[in-house]
Amino acid sequence: MGHPAHTIVTLDERRDHVGHHVSLRGRLDIHSVPDLRMVLHRIVDDGSDDLLVDLAECEIGDATGFGVIVECLRRARRGSRSFRIVDADPRTHRLLRRARLGHLVGPADPVVSVAVS
Repeated sequence: MGHPAHTIVTLDERRDHVGHHVSLRGRLDIHSVPDLRMVLHRIVDDGSDDLLVDLAECEIGDATGFGVIVECLRRARRGSRSFRIVDADPRTHRLLRRARLGHLVGPADPVVSVAVS
C-alpha cells in the first residue's frame, strides 16, 4: 500500500507557563518533511522557553521523518534551548532509544525537563 505524494502533517503550537508546546499529527516522511522543516526550524529558533514536542499522533514514516526530529534537537542544543518530547507512539519511542535519545521522552513538567546543552 503506497502513500500519497503529498502527505499532510498538521502542526499546532501554543505557549503557556510550562513552555512552547508543539503537536504534530500525520506521517513524517520524505513527502511531508520539506514543507514542515522550515516551520519547525522557525519554531526552534524563535524563543528561549522550554520546547515541548508531542508526537503521539505522528507517525515516523522513514529516515527523513526521524531526521527532522533529530535536526530540531540539534538546533535546540545550538541555541541552548531545552527540548523535550512529551509523548510519542511506541515505535517512535523505540527509534529514539536506538538512537540513544530515549532520555528526551518524558512529561511536560518543567521541574523534570532537562536542558540539552
